Amino acid sequence: MKHYYEHPRDEGGKRKLTPLGSNLAEAKRKWAELECQPVPADVRSLSYIFDRYEQEVSPTKAPRTQRDDSERLKQLRPVFGHCLIDSITPQYIRRYLDARTAKVRANREIALFSAIFNKAREWGYTNKPNPVQGVAKNKESGRTLYVTDEMFALVYKNADPIIQDALDLSYLTGQRPADVFKLKWDQIREGAIWLEQRKTKAKLRIELIGELAEVIERIKARGAREVTILTDPKGQPLKPFGYFRSHFDKARDKAEREAQELGISFERFQLRDLRAKAASDLESMSQARKLLGHATENMTRQYVRARVGEKVMPVMAKSLFAKTTDEEGEEALEGPESLEAEVGIEPASTALQAAA
Repeated sequence: MKHYYEHPRDEGGKRKLTPLGSNLAEAKRKWAELECQPVPADVRSLSYIFDRYEQEVSPTKAPRTQRDDSERLKQLRPVFGHCLIDSITPQYIRRYLDARTAKVRANREIALFSAIFNKAREWGYTNKPNPVQGVAKNKESGRTLYVTDEMFALVYKNADPIIQDALDLSYLTGQRPADVFKLKWDQIREGAIWLEQRKTKAKLRIELIGELAEVIERIKARGAREVTILTDPKGQPLKPFGYFRSHFDKARDKAEREAQELGISFERFQLRDLRAKAASDLESMSQARKLLGHATENMTRQYVRARVGEKVMPVMAKSLFAKTTDEEGEEALEGPESLEAEVGIEPASTALQAAA
C-alpha cells in the first residue's frame, strides 16, 4: 500500500499529493519532515535503522564485508535494538566495549555501529553527534609477523605445485588472499594483470614481467586454463579452505620440523602475511603503496613498520672518539678528556690535580 502526503489545496482548489512510499515507518518519517514535527518513535528505533542499513547499504559492499556486517549486527541488535537512537550516549558505547569478552570483535562491532549512526544522521533520524566519537577502542596488537626469506623458502620447498602457485602469486602481486584466489585469466591483457580490489575498490594494473610472468607461464604450461588462474587438481577454482588449507598445513608442518632440525627460527605464517612481506621487501615506499593499493604512503609506512620495525642509524662512534696522530707519529685515541674540553668541561685528571 502506497502512502501520500496531502498538501493544502491551492487557490484553484487543486489537490497536491507527495508520495511517501509503501513502507509505513518510512512514510511517517517523511510526513514528520513535511509537517516539521518530531520523527515518530518507531522510526527512530535502532532496530528499524539496523534493518534499513542491512537492506540498503550492506548489499553495496563486498561479499565478505556483507557477511561481517551480518555477524556484527547479530551482536548489536540484542543490546541496542530496542533503544531509540537519540538515547545512546558515549557511556553506552564504553560499557559495550568493556562487557564484550572478544575485545577485537567488539571494536569492529562498534565501528559498524558508528557507520550506521552516521548514515542515520544522513537519513534524518537524528541530529545528535555520533556517540562513538571520542570513545577509546579496546587495545589490540594486530599481526606483526614478518615472513623471512628462510621461512618462506622452507614452506615453498615442502609445498606441492598448486600451493607454490598460490604462494608465488600472493607474494609477487602483494594482494589480499581474497583477490588472489579470484584472479581470472581474462584479467590478463595488454601485458598486465588488471584487478579491482574487493575491499577498497582500488584499481590496479600489475605489469606482467620478471618472476610474475614466469609464474603465469608455468601455470599455463601445466594446461591449467580454467576460469580462475588458481585451480585445484580437479580444475575447480582454488578456495581458501579444502584442498588449499589441508596442503598448506602439510607444507607448514614439514617446514616447521625441518626448521627445528636445522636450528632455524620459524613461525607458521598465513597466506595474508605475504602481502606485508611484499611491501616490506620493496625498497621504494611509493612503489609499495601503489602495489598494495593504499591511499597514502603513510598508511603503507605504518603497515611495514609494524612488521619489520623502524629503520634507524647506529651511533657513529668514530665521530665521537676519532683516532688522531700525535707528534711522534703514534696513534692516540681522543677520549673523554677531549670531549670534555670541547664542551667546556674541565677534564677529570686536571680537576683532581688542582684539588691535590
